[in-house]
Amino acid sequence: MTVKDRTDGPQVGDAIALKGGLTRRDLMQRASMLGLTAAFGGLGGMPAFAADFDMKKFAGTKISILMTGDENDHRALNDMLPQFVEETGMELEVTSPALGALIEKTLQNLKAEQSSFDLIEYLGFLTTQQVGGGYYEQLNAYIDNPEKTPPDWDVGDLIPAAMKNVGIFDMATGAVGEGSDIYGIPGMHSGSVIYFYRKDLFEAAGLQPAKTWDEFKAAAEKLHTADVAGCSFIGANDFSLAAVDWYTRFITTGGVLMAGSPKDKTFKPQVSSKEGIGALQMLIDLLPFAPANVTKYGFAENVDGFSTGKIAQMIFWSTIAGPVLNPETSMVAETTGTRPVPSGDGNSPRAIQGGWGLGIPKNIDPAKKDAAWLALTWITNKKVNRYSIEKYNIDANRTSAFTDPELVAKFPYLKDALKAIETADTIPTSRIPEFFQLNDVMNVEFNAALIGQQDAKTACEKVQTQWEDILRKAGHLA
Repeated sequence: MTVKDRTDGPQVGDAIALKGGLTRRDLMQRASMLGLTAAFGGLGGMPAFAADFDMKKFAGTKISILMTGDENDHRALNDMLPQFVEETGMELEVTSPALGALIEKTLQNLKAEQSSFDLIEYLGFLTTQQVGGGYYEQLNAYIDNPEKTPPDWDVGDLIPAAMKNVGIFDMATGAVGEGSDIYGIPGMHSGSVIYFYRKDLFEAAGLQPAKTWDEFKAAAEKLHTADVAGCSFIGANDFSLAAVDWYTRFITTGGVLMAGSPKDKTFKPQVSSKEGIGALQMLIDLLPFAPANVTKYGFAENVDGFSTGKIAQMIFWSTIAGPVLNPETSMVAETTGTRPVPSGDGNSPRAIQGGWGLGIPKNIDPAKKDAAWLALTWITNKKVNRYSIEKYNIDANRTSAFTDPELVAKFPYLKDALKAIETADTIPTSRIPEFFQLNDVMNVEFNAALIGQQDAKTACEKVQTQWEDILRKAGHLA
């Protein structure tokens, strides 16, 4: 068991038949269509499928995984490597660079004659680019085969929204989350954005946690002191400035990011709409009640600031903010509350869908594919999910982990985190390969507005113009 290239971020077969001639896959698909996936959650774990399943059938095999080193997933897996070796007899080599290097290394391996990694973790925002590019093995035959899948792995327990985000893909139409073909498994976490607030400060001020953006601003103004910022957000030229703080405010005040479809070249942005401008103006209006250097704040600054009691409220990726809820890393773990994000009048609380998929590249050594699948099932099993939550407050990918009574009693935020995943909005630009290019443009202009170089309207209009140019060059907009 080895770990290399680790970049530490902040602590932060044939289908078997069931009764009536249905296969396990048939039943799961029908259950999903009826919204009954949770009711059939134990199906994949019925011992009758393979009570004598041999977890050590590939003992001695070395499996290499390429995964994120920014979001604590690698720490959880590294902690459990001894159990992996003991239970499977295989060796697992973990390579976990930061995001930029991860994406570059991933594409190099997917396009190579043979991948150096047997398992690769990819962002849901890149499902279209990587899974849609035809680089990953289809997994249905593995899932359906009781000789290849552990009897307690339980496919029905995987959160349906997470499966749609990173696992299910229709190659014929290029649509994520449609059809029944599976190319990846949610892992090691799936997540969205929730609202974090200091219960003690709100109670002392006679305030309730904000349900609307107006209430969020009012609380920020009232709670702001020389020692504690009334609120904070991602203000730097950073991925989550647009994807979290702007986009959450945009969609919860009625904004619709894209009109039309890239297929018929009518994919037109609506960043410069009144909702787009209004969402950015909300952030500008919060500057007097935010940390002095908030325009340079990314993940680490917000997590550290909140954990040390210097921030009263923020919306944030629930899994990235895990250290805030951990008494070992936070001074305010016991006084931190959570709830769904605020919203505008008449709109439902929801935020962007995030998370990672884990797949088997098509171009690995064919002799290792079955072993890679067995390793993948171990990495995404219930035990690993539970440990990830208990140790690192990571948003795991199984419903059972979020609803376990013992875990919920210990970590009440899990109810809000699960609801956020189930109701999250898949950002439409992630369905085209230019997602990160578009996001980068937005963050540059929005940060410029926050530091006073331009107003919200100008910033949004500049993004609109640049996006349209990019979309036309890519063939998504006539």
